[in-house]
Amino acid sequence: MNSTTVGILSDTHGAIHPGVLERMNNCDIIVHAGDVCGGHVLEQLRPKKGRLVVVRGNNDVAQQWQQESSFSLTELQDERRIDLPGGTMAVIHGHQYWSRKDPQSAILSHFPEARAVVYGHSHYVQHDKVQGRWLLNPGAAGNRLNRGGSSCLVLKASEESWKIEMFRFVNE
Repeated sequence: MNSTTVGILSDTHGAIHPGVLERMNNCDIIVHAGDVCGGHVLEQLRPKKGRLVVVRGNNDVAQQWQQESSFSLTELQDERRIDLPGGTMAVIHGHQYWSRKDPQSAILSHFPEARAVVYGHSHYVQHDKVQGRWLLNPGAAGNRLNRGGSSCLVLKASEESWKIEMFRFVNE
């Protein structure tokens, strides 16, 4: 069975928990759903297949971006799509929808073709099927506002099924 593992993280705000980093670097592809706050964070992410997909968060601005890196802030897009075995994954930070009455439904409706939509911003972990599609928020992978522990998600995608696993690393 041909499958791909996708590490999903968000809201690092300049730092990645070592446990999250270890999980991510064991994945084929890594997805960062924004609020990176510095290319030095991205330099630590080394997906097995070399594919790193990153979107811009509301805190990914020049004043907060550490430039000492091979990753430039100008390279980040607001949204991305990834073709995976069994379907498409869309990635957005989600702050663009947060003022709406039902931001999760708005995010899903923006990507009608996606089997899964990854978003960040809220720092709350979510891995639910909504209207038959995955809505995924890995929570905060950094040290800021991580709700008691840094977290991430790992998706194992095959043509037959998609399985999500959540990992949390409790603050000490």
